Amino acid sequence: MAPTRPLATPPHERLITVDVLRGFALFGILYAHMVAWYTAGPLPQELFERFQSVPTGIAFGVNVLFVMGKFFSVFAFLFGLSFTIQINNLARHGDNVALRFGWRLALLGLIAAVHHMLWRGDILSIYVPLGFLLIFARHLSNKALLVLGAVLVLNLPTKVFELVALLRTGKVDFIASDPVKEGAAYFEFVKNSGFVDMLLGNLQAFGTKIDYQLTSGRLLITFGFFLLGMLVGRLGWFDKAEAMLPTVKTIWKRSWQVMLVSLLLGLVIGGAAMALSLKLEDRGWPYFAAEFAIDAYNAACTVFYISGIALLMARPGWARRLAPLADVGKMALTSYLTQTLFGLLIFYSFGLALFAQTSPAVNVLICLAIFAFQIAFSRWWLGRFHYGPVEWLWRSATFFKWQPLVKG
Repeated sequence: MAPTRPLATPPHERLITVDVLRGFALFGILYAHMVAWYTAGPLPQELFERFQSVPTGIAFGVNVLFVMGKFFSVFAFLFGLSFTIQINNLARHGDNVALRFGWRLALLGLIAAVHHMLWRGDILSIYVPLGFLLIFARHLSNKALLVLGAVLVLNLPTKVFELVALLRTGKVDFIASDPVKEGAAYFEFVKNSGFVDMLLGNLQAFGTKIDYQLTSGRLLITFGFFLLGMLVGRLGWFDKAEAMLPTVKTIWKRSWQVMLVSLLLGLVIGGAAMALSLKLEDRGWPYFAAEFAIDAYNAACTVFYISGIALLMARPGWARRLAPLADVGKMALTSYLTQTLFGLLIFYSFGLALFAQTSPAVNVLICLAIFAFQIAFSRWWLGRFHYGPVEWLWRSATFFKWQPLVKG
């Protein structure tokens, strides 16, 4: 390999809007997990029926409309964007892009394996194989990135598999599953598993995790946003933010328009299904039709968040208000892993065992407290160190050399 060089720009040169977006995405990911007791699988319907109140209804409503299925996409977009920044730096310094970034991904794979054993909802184990595909995708043209990215984020390939399954069985499920049975089993697993049992159970559940990624289309959606992030990085939109403001404003306007149309379409489909006495939960043709509206809404909402924050960061007042998110974003890997630590210690049996004891509304309050702590801790840490602790270890291992950590 070539001589060691920084993988990305030094901390003081980082694009603060990207860091703010990363911190924003981490909050959304934390919210989505905390509202459901930091679980990563189906749960019995009876569990949610225990907690029927206005605050809990609001917590779930916010999750469905503004959080679930959106923030993992923002995070994926930023991964693709960061990929472009990193490979450009590697190429500028004469390093071998494929070898160096491939080694970096391999190291991330080790972290992902440990994290998945602790918590099966880990997304790093999904990012690693897709990241290797991204190394090859960097040779695609801008037009190919745009078209392929759009097809994937709208989850169209999954719809083809679902259509085949519908024609054959009357349901969209192209991978067999039993949500009721799986939900009951996962409930018992979370509630009663000790630490060792949890490690073994999560390890054995990796296949189930991949099935979910495929049937939900999240695997393809994630890679689609990887490609769109890489495209935006290649075009340098965040490097010339002021010049791109008119374009970003147009994208933001179109995104909320698509959100509104998709929401109305979903309501029409749902209303028509009710009028015809058809149930969406039967996963037949009404469900198939509704999925188009849901996927379009989620994709548009993701774009709305990214473009909206980019516009807000162009205003000094809003830039100051959002700046604390950047500290969390600069040490995103540390923050993401720390969120899992909090979730496990609060809800699982080897910690406080609050799973199914607290209401989703209370979980949201705990979520806000955790994220407030992360903001304060990140600011304190970055005031003394160049990188987050996990980022520093990852960077040092990438270049086989200890990187400077403590600030002057």
